[in-house]
Amino acid sequence: MNKSTLLVLALAMLVPTVALADGVTVGGDLRLRWDYSGPETNASSNSSSAVTNIDLGAAINDNVSFAVSLRNDFAFGVPSGPGVSPALQVQEAYASVGDLGSASGMLAGWSLELGRMNNPDGGRIINSDDWAQDAGPANNDGYHLASDSCMGGIGVDVWYFGGGSSPAGAADSMLGAAFDLGDMAGGFADIDVAYWSSSAATDTSNVGININNIASENLAGVDLDVTYATRDNDTADDGTLTGISLGYAMEGFDLSFSNTIADADWDAFSAAAHGTNGIADMNVGTNAAGADVDNTTIGASFSPMDGVTASVDFITLAQDSSGDDIGTEVDVVLGWECGSDVHMTIGYGSFSADDASALEDSDYFYLGTGWNF
Repeated sequence: MNKSTLLVLALAMLVPTVALADGVTVGGDLRLRWDYSGPETNASSNSSSAVTNIDLGAAINDNVSFAVSLRNDFAFGVPSGPGVSPALQVQEAYASVGDLGSASGMLAGWSLELGRMNNPDGGRIINSDDWAQDAGPANNDGYHLASDSCMGGIGVDVWYFGGGSSPAGAADSMLGAAFDLGDMAGGFADIDVAYWSSSAATDTSNVGININNIASENLAGVDLDVTYATRDNDTADDGTLTGISLGYAMEGFDLSFSNTIADADWDAFSAAAHGTNGIADMNVGTNAAGADVDNTTIGASFSPMDGVTASVDFITLAQDSSGDDIGTEVDVVLGWECGSDVHMTIGYGSFSADDASALEDSDYFYLGTGWNF
């Protein structure tokens, strides 16, 4: 790393979020990472990469604001820039209206976001995973309507993305709706339901149901969550995703168990987030959504010393359709804060392929550091 790069990093650590004018702010973050991948029979590889996010915000008045996020990503030693690759892009740019009631009394309590936004956090159906260094989180152009107190306390979110500029609406678009049932479950659990559909020729749709913190007050500290999702593939067999997870928190030590099954016909609107089937991200599915995978994970997280967090996961993977074993993986991750604005992460994953699997053993290691400014 040359001296000019070191100087830029040193200056970045000293730049706090600043107020340029009333209601205008500038902030962001810088992330560096070194990755190593070592397959058993093929040549190992490693790379160094960087991501810089610059966030701009402006409050037009008490009810209207505007936000922009610029993202620059590149790998050291790989050409980038104009004419080579879109290293600098507008990740998000949208206007927000806090309460639409000022425009119409019927819309009181509803908010609106309009423009380019990261995908909402919808788990395995739709998400905006921010692990990759060479590609920004999944985003779309459209709008987001939300209300926290609609229909007797139910939280409602509605998204509409895409559609292109065709007057006939020929371009594909996505429509999503999520419902947080709030207190309707009587304190038994936190329940939310989401629906996503596409205007593509295959006319696909997903429905997901999450039931979290089931009877938490009566399970002596055990956290029980259940997930069920379906995929209507229109011209093919429908797919399903089921999951159950248990967590038990002790002082300074948390234990967890989960089992997730995505059948061979499962698909989603976004690729499965990094770490879904281990941090080595083995190609164990028929598509990026991680279909046809039975994943059982046993984990523990704790703090080995003040200011340091650690997690250890043991993962068993099998093919759902045949029941054949795929392999096992052990993941270890350490993280710690270096002051209020700098954090470090070290991760190691070791995948051991089953003898009958077409995959091979592989080790994966990464060292990451980030600055918030």
